[in-house]
Amino acid sequence: MKPEVDYKKIGERVREARLKKNLNQSQLAELVDCSNNHISHIEIGQTKLSLPLLLQISHALDESLDYFLVDTPFAKKDYVINVEISRKLNMCRPSTLIVINKVIDALLEQQKEYDKRSAE
Repeated sequence: MKPEVDYKKIGERVREARLKKNLNQSQLAELVDCSNNHISHIEIGQTKLSLPLLLQISHALDESLDYFLVDTPFAKKDYVINVEISRKLNMCRPSTLIVINKVIDALLEQQKEYDKRSAE
């Protein structure tokens, strides 16, 4: 089964980045030469945005394409690990990091068992 683009997740990221830059929808729309209604529809996942428009939004908001794709199967693994997960881990208390480490160990063990069963 081929992975699909999750436009709702991308839209959520567009909104998050826009707010981080203190822009309203009209201001972003002006920067990328589209209507504020179109930006609104993108942000709620009601419309599919084109790659050229995503590139323009990425440039206008000073974010990488991977930032917008992080919640989809199309994000680069290195970006997810080095930027997204790292940012989240840096917000954790030491006690939480211990729990996260145990959860990761359990998931890796489960993956190993799954791979072993699949190979049989």
